[in-house]
This record gives sequence, structure tokens and C-alpha cells, in this order.
Amino acid sequence: MQRGSLAAGHYVRKRFTGATPKNRGRAGALWYHNGRDMYRLLFQDRLASRGPLEIDRPSAIIGRQADCHVQLAEPGVRDHHATIERRLDGYYLRGLGNPNGVCVNGQAITEQRLASGDELEIGPVHLQFEIVHGGGAKRRRRPIDLLQVLAVAVVGAVIIGEIVLLGQMFSESRPKKVKLDAVRTTSSAHMGAAASGSSSPSASGFGEIPGAGDRVAPAPTIAEPSLLNHVIRLARVERSDNGDVATVTIQAKAQAGERELNTAAVAIGVQFATVDGAGMGVDWRKPVWVPIPSWENFSSKAFTVRFPGTAHELVGFVVRTYYHRVMQDVAAVPPSMRSLAPIPTPEGSP
Repeated sequence: MQRGSLAAGHYVRKRFTGATPKNRGRAGALWYHNGRDMYRLLFQDRLASRGPLEIDRPSAIIGRQADCHVQLAEPGVRDHHATIERRLDGYYLRGLGNPNGVCVNGQAITEQRLASGDELEIGPVHLQFEIVHGGGAKRRRRPIDLLQVLAVAVVGAVIIGEIVLLGQMFSESRPKKVKLDAVRTTSSAHMGAAASGSSSPSASGFGEIPGAGDRVAPAPTIAEPSLLNHVIRLARVERSDNGDVATVTIQAKAQAGERELNTAAVAIGVQFATVDGAGMGVDWRKPVWVPIPSWENFSSKAFTVRFPGTAHELVGFVVRTYYHRVMQDVAAVPPSMRSLAPIPTPEGSP
């Protein structure tokens, strides 16, 4: 006789009560699947040829009655003989009613936690208990959590936004390099002008380099970085004289690879050169560090520096820019001064 199914899950229960020894006392097989581990009951002794009972439910009643989950028609099995219960810490066998006739590994029990391989006695029926991990039919799919889907979508949108923002930052067009827009005379022209005895500024607007009669001693070449980043780029450097007052005008452009320019890290220094007292060499004045105002990145600023002396004393100057104490650009008037000027260290810039 075959029986139906439970609403809590799908199972098949077969009861064999035929008179032949082959079918006598066989409870058949029980399958109930909810996506978790299940256990198996295997017949022993004279019923060893019978098929196993595979069970996966929180509680299974063993007995003779039709409402039992596992029906055993053997003499000596009570209507509701025992139950196997699944708890948090494992499976338990518990006798129902009269505790007699329920044993585990030959010991009579009223309640016992089961381990895989235990020998059970339900009246005259001998069974072996085995836990089956991951067995059973197709597991139920976990329902989709809309909140989790929404959270994943938000995180993905944030990551994509960050990638787009970084791409825009690195793809922004940078100003093309502009050649220093200052007329620079050669050292020979300055020397010729100085030899003629003229003390007025040259047509270019820059002071003269001392000539041979000034007996300026050559200075050693100063090493500079092999590569200038031009984060603070010198776009224009000019000298203008008004009587005995010499002024240097500097136009610089900031083009740092950052969203904002750190003005505290910017330094612009001007080194003025004069003839020493003996007329045998060049004296380099202490660098003049230009005050840096508020400055937006990718914009230009103009600075004016006054020479601390008379115009006829000034023979040249060198302008250097720094960012985070690293030299970025350099311009010299006249160009020969670039190799003569010592390289100063910015004061106070981070």
C-alpha cells in the first residue's frame, strides 16, 4: 500500500505487509528534502536485505500506526514506539510511552543522542543509524533579497563614479608648454656693451654682463636636476629699470596634477648677481623668496621683485620655482648666469 505526501515537503512512503518473508516487516524508504543533511536507517540481521530508510525531517515517529512516519509491522513494535528528533546539536532517539524496547548499541535508553554508525533496536527490529551529508533531491533556491540587490547596485554605481572621476582628472588637457617669452641677449653681446663703457640698460631691458675689463672670475658650474617637471612653469621673465631702481617681473603658471594647488608648497626664488668689490668675480646676493598668494591651479600669476641695490650694480639674475621643495623651472638673464648661480634650498615650504 502506498501513501501520499505531506504539505511540509515531498516524500514517498512505502509500507510492505505481505505474508512472504521477503516483504514481511519492511518499512521501505522515506525521502523528505528541505535542502539540509538527512539520515539513513539500514535494516540489520534478517531484514538486512531490505532497502534503507532515508529521512530528512525535524521529527520522525516510528511505530505500527498509519500516522507514523516510519511504519514497522513487526510483532513487538508498539503503535507509537519511538521518535527520532533533529535538534541544534544533532539527532536524538527517544522512546514513547513504555521505554522498554528502545536500545542504542545494546543499552536500553529513554533518550540518547545518536552518532553515525549507532545500532538501534526498535522492539525486535535492528537498524543502523547513518548521517548523510548533502544528500537528497534538488535543494530549494534561496529567495532573492531585493535589499541586497539594491545595495550591490549602489556600491557598483559608486565604484563606477570614482573610476569616471579619476579618468576625467587624468584626461584633462594641460596647457601646452610655452617658450619663455623673454628676450635674452648672449653673453658676448653683454660683454661688448660693457667694454664700450655704456652704463645704461641694453635694448633688451636687461643689465649687462661684465666685460673683459671688469675681470670677472669664472665660477664653477652648478649641477641641476636632469628633468624639470614644470609644475610651476615660468612663462615670462623681464627686467625693467627706472633710474637707479631695477625691477624683475615674473609671470608663472601653475599646472599641478592635482585638483587643487597647495600654495604652501610653492616657492619662487630670485638670485641677483653683482660684481664683487675687487672687480674680479661675481657676488650672489641672498635669494629673495617671493610671497605666494592664493593661487588656483592651471592659472597664471604675476610677481614683481625689486633689486636691493642700484640698477648699475645688477649684472644678472636667476629665477627658480619649487613645488614641495623640488625644483620645477629655471630662467636666467643672461642665460650664462644659469650655470653660475648656486642652487638654493627653499625656506619654509613643505
